[in-house]
Amino acid sequence: MGQLQIIKSEMFNEVSCDFWQNENGEVFMTVIQLASALGYADKSGIEKIVQRNEYLKEVEFSATDKLSAPDGKQYETRIFSEDGIYEVSMLARTKVAKDFRSFVRKTLKALRKGEIVLVQPQTIDAELEIKRMRAEAMLNNSRTKQAKLILDMQKNKILSPVAVELLNINALEVLTEQVIEHRPEVKKSYTATDIGTELGISPQRVGSIANKHNLKTNEYGYFALDKSPYSNKQVESFRYFEKGRKKIQEIVQGDVV
Repeated sequence: MGQLQIIKSEMFNEVSCDFWQNENGEVFMTVIQLASALGYADKSGIEKIVQRNEYLKEVEFSATDKLSAPDGKQYETRIFSEDGIYEVSMLARTKVAKDFRSFVRKTLKALRKGEIVLVQPQTIDAELEIKRMRAEAMLNNSRTKQAKLILDMQKNKILSPVAVELLNINALEVLTEQVIEHRPEVKKSYTATDIGTELGISPQRVGSIANKHNLKTNEYGYFALDKSPYSNKQVESFRYFEKGRKKIQEIVQGDVV
């Protein structure tokens, strides 16, 4: 692709988009900037599009370029041509993709007509690009750790399938920064406090009755994770379905020995 120089920085929504140009006048954008402009959390959003559409790796659409970092190492980053920018933005499923295509088309048209001022030419700032890549890696690592903590809540706990599915969904949302619409259907449930208040007994008494009569099963409710009233930690608790509530009510009223 030859040596690239930045020719224009233009704001799209709240993202500053840098347009680069080689000696042949061809325009390019880096994968990181393209991902930010299209509303992805990081460059993996674009990389997945490329993986699903191998033709985007052809030189007509993109290529990888090695950038030298201050530590002397070289890091590869993908750079997209004008055609590649349009192709990726057409394949992207983000809400801003259509508006971004229009923005790119208008910006490049104005540049070619000389209607907007070019910035002072400068070569790609390898140090800045590497810092972006490192920051992205650190962010991904942070998300991974947070998701692992959520998934670790499943270990050594008698959680219901519904609770486990919810934990998996929460972990996936942390990793992808996307809201997942699907939620498993959960029956109406009651806490030990709810039942105790209704029957005039303590939550501890409710739990004791449930343990004695083996009511803490999937038939009568499910195990969930709730915030502890004494700290920020999450603690295991049992939620009772209507069947469980009625069973405890019968026991308290003496209908069941």
